[in-house]
Amino acid sequence: MGLWRWALLLMLLSACTPRRNTLEPYRDDAAASAALEARAQTACAAQRPVTPPNPFRTDGCSAWPDDGWVECCVVHDMAYWCGGASELRAAADEALRACVNSVAGGGWASSMYWGVRLCGAGWMPVPWRWGYGWPWLGDP
Repeated sequence: MGLWRWALLLMLLSACTPRRNTLEPYRDDAAASAALEARAQTACAAQRPVTPPNPFRTDGCSAWPDDGWVECCVVHDMAYWCGGASELRAAADEALRACVNSVAGGGWASSMYWGVRLCGAGWMPVPWRWGYGWPWLGDP
C-alpha cells in the first residue's frame, strides 16, 4: 500500500469519536464517568436543543500536560463534544484561555488557545475536533 493510502487510512480512522475516557478518575470509575457524562449532557442541553449521539469522553488536555488547569480542559472538552455554531466554539476557546490564564498565566493560556483555534475545527478528521460527539461532518 502506498504512503498516501496509509495517510488517508490514518486520517479517516482518526475521525472516530473517542471510545473511552483516558483521564482519571473517569477512566476507572464508572460512577465518576456517569456523573461526568450527565454534567456534559446538562451543559450541552443549555446551549442547543439536541445533544450528540455519542457519549461524552475526555482525555484531559489532549497534547498538553494535565496540570492544575485540567478542569479547564474538561469543561472545554464538554463544549467541543457538544459542538454547534462557530460562535460557540470561539466562546469555548476564549473560556479555555481565560481559565488557564487564571491558573497558570498567559504563556500557557495563549499557546493552548492558538492550538485549539488552529487544530480543532469541526471539518478536521481528528477526535478532538469541534463537535466530536457527532459523526464526522454530521453535526446538525
